[in-house]
Amino acid sequence: MRSSAVAEELIARGEDVVFVGQISDLPWVEERIASLGFTQIHNNPSDFILNPKSNVLLLDSYEIPIDNKFINPENWLHIVAMVDELTPNYCCTLRIHPGLNSNWVGESNVPILAGPKYIPFRTSLSRKMHAPSQEQHSLRIAVVAGGSDPHGLVNEIAKILVAIPEQFEVYLFSNSIFDSSLDTRFLVIEVGDQLDELTRNVDLVLTTASTSSLEFLARGLCVGIACAVGNQEQYYGALGELNVVAQLGLRNLDNNWELDKEIIYSLITSRELRGNLIARAKGLIDFKGASRIVDAITNL
Repeated sequence: MRSSAVAEELIARGEDVVFVGQISDLPWVEERIASLGFTQIHNNPSDFILNPKSNVLLLDSYEIPIDNKFINPENWLHIVAMVDELTPNYCCTLRIHPGLNSNWVGESNVPILAGPKYIPFRTSLSRKMHAPSQEQHSLRIAVVAGGSDPHGLVNEIAKILVAIPEQFEVYLFSNSIFDSSLDTRFLVIEVGDQLDELTRNVDLVLTTASTSSLEFLARGLCVGIACAVGNQEQYYGALGELNVVAQLGLRNLDNNWELDKEIIYSLITSRELRGNLIARAKGLIDFKGASRIVDAITNL
């Protein structure tokens, strides 16, 4: 999603942008890629004709081997890599670290742009800022854990919420909810186009410590985060230290969730807690990250 946000900005500026990569089991992401305006879309890198005199590669991967022929620097005018703690040490011209630490450098001497100013969001999010209802209503909660909820976080949080007697409304964004004990307070929704609109007027979002959590913060929402995998540890720790989110817990070495039920209950029952989190997060992240990244790429 972060690289597609950069592509969206490039396309808006009239650049010729090609998508090369594979997406599986995420129809809504496939739809986004198909509709952004790429001049070409290739599942197989061998289908793309390389031109080292003019092509710039934006590389965002944890799995492509560093000796992969497609990403050989000889094939590109420049390579710009999106990096974090788990990214392979790719050979590149410029690195982008879309994180919260502006001083992060990793283990490379390649020039880097890091920090909240370089977190790219898709354009539509700037039009989906939190719009709290002025009318009295039951607390509205969204629970979402990425495109496919691969680690079952939504289901685990649902088990906790169903045992809380308070009156609230819950959107469970997942394709794998099998809990028959859910009552009328819960609505199960597949992740897709409805996510941004339905979360616009919720009072609380419970999610993973991924880029999605930063999107919700930028939109002015109250956010609780859980850490599912290693590459979420940095966001989980940094956001917790800034005290702009509630830390819900993590998935342990046995792949079981250890979630703090008391924190979740406090988020539901305390308007003051939710308000304080929102206030502290205000202004932390804006919607200009993709624009700043594209400026850097075009100035190489």
